[in-house]
Amino acid sequence: MQFSKSLIIKAAMVIFLGLYLVWIYNSDNAKDLSMDQIASSMENIATVTEMQKRDKGDLQRYYSIMDTDTEGFFFYKDVSPMSVNEILILKAGSKDEASSLLEAAESHLESQENVFGAYGTDQMALLSEASVESRGNYVWYMCGPDAGAWHDAFTSMI
Repeated sequence: MQFSKSLIIKAAMVIFLGLYLVWIYNSDNAKDLSMDQIASSMENIATVTEMQKRDKGDLQRYYSIMDTDTEGFFFYKDVSPMSVNEILILKAGSKDEASSLLEAAESHLESQENVFGAYGTDQMALLSEASVESRGNYVWYMCGPDAGAWHDAFTSMI
């Protein structure tokens, strides 16, 4: 009887470990959606389309990212230079490329914090809540009062 209890405990631990490893492996995966699918879904959110759609020149200006370094991007930014409201979703060719795009997004957040740190208390509150993350081949930067809703809408897609 003692032998079978220890065998059952060992088997349960092996199964638990296997499930845990599968969960860890899949936690960074994302569906492979086209940027057109992502854009059409995200543009259904009113607070996104209240901002101005930005192009590849703006992507390079604000993030130092060439559009050719991505498989596509979705970028909206508020018209006012005093606003930190913006949403950027990038699709990289691989997880390694996504890592360098994430660094650029984090650098942009740091730059924004340096700009608004001395006088923009409202902006700093939003920047402290900004979402700068990656999953799979996607990288995103979302900042604004509705960034949480944008984040939830996007992550539920991927």
